Amino acid sequence: MFHIYIKGTFTDESQLIQGKTLPKSAVPFREGETIHDAFQLGFLLSLPIMLPMVGLSIFRCSGLDKKLQFNSHMAAAVLVFFVLLKVLTYLHEFIHALFYPVKAEKTVWKDAKQGAYFIYCDVPVTKCHFIMLSIAPSILLGIVPFIAWYQLAPLFHVEWLLCFMALTWIMTLMSIGDFANVFHAITQVPANAKVLNYGLHSYWIKERYNSDEL
Repeated sequence: MFHIYIKGTFTDESQLIQGKTLPKSAVPFREGETIHDAFQLGFLLSLPIMLPMVGLSIFRCSGLDKKLQFNSHMAAAVLVFFVLLKVLTYLHEFIHALFYPVKAEKTVWKDAKQGAYFIYCDVPVTKCHFIMLSIAPSILLGIVPFIAWYQLAPLFHVEWLLCFMALTWIMTLMSIGDFANVFHAITQVPANAKVLNYGLHSYWIKERYNSDEL
């Protein structure tokens, strides 16, 4: 229905391109050559979000009279943490995918070398749309749940308190590559342009083109 497919392990850009050609007028993002380069920039961009989250978490936990005990409840919380982490990792990519046109093919890949998952779709979207689809997972899975956690923290047992806190941190940090994409889109892409993916890189294009070229 949504044309979202889990493809498995990514090894080469040819898996993404599938013989398609890039429009001649497409302008590449000025970005690093590897996913690692995007992660470095994204990590720096995430600090204004992550540092307040960590600080507020310490402040919130320090004000609660709770004692951590390593028992069966703690073991259950750790197990649930890892299960939820796996589920939310895929959900992160599915949220990206849902922002692309319904009829477009969206594929989910795992880059074993970088230890990262990513969504691939080569259908062009507007600059604003690209920014929205890039930051949506961090907001829906990281920032909003953190705000809810902060408000509801006194209601949790300590093991679940830490479990859900850590998940909000990780879901936000998981978006560091997305933060880099948003930065490049804001600083490089004209307001009336569209953004498209081609292999591991992003491009923007202004004039009309034949979609068969993609």
